[in-house]
Amino acid sequence: MNTRFKPRRATCIVECDDGILLAETSGGLLLLPGGQANRGESRLEAAIRELREETTLQAHAAIYLFDHESFSNRHKVFYLIATGTPKPQDDAVALHYTKSLSVEQQATLSPATIEILRRFDDIKKEHEHQFAMLKVICLKDKLAI
Repeated sequence: MNTRFKPRRATCIVECDDGILLAETSGGLLLLPGGQANRGESRLEAAIRELREETTLQAHAAIYLFDHESFSNRHKVFYLIATGTPKPQDDAVALHYTKSLSVEQQATLSPATIEILRRFDDIKKEHEHQFAMLKVICLKDKLAI
């Protein structure tokens, strides 16, 4: 059993026209948007806040997908539907997109990001129709959460 403390991280999966949104760190690593939850903040609240801080996108809906424990964090992974024009802010120096995990891109992704994206891909394949309908319903009125 691992007794080492791991930060509570909110991790966001946001699908845009160009693919799933990734944030580049100052070290050149590509991660899913997100970050640590502040004291007293739920990870859902942290996911929405971190998405806005890193990309300027406004979340309109969020679905909890799964927990993931990586080497350094305890993730709660959320699928967020958001609007706006993504722009790198805060600790994101650039934004990128992925539609599939190419060998070249895997070299710049964190191991946790690769594992989370693979798990999401499996979930999405199984529930593709529900994800599509969710976008239609949530973006109809574009109410911010």
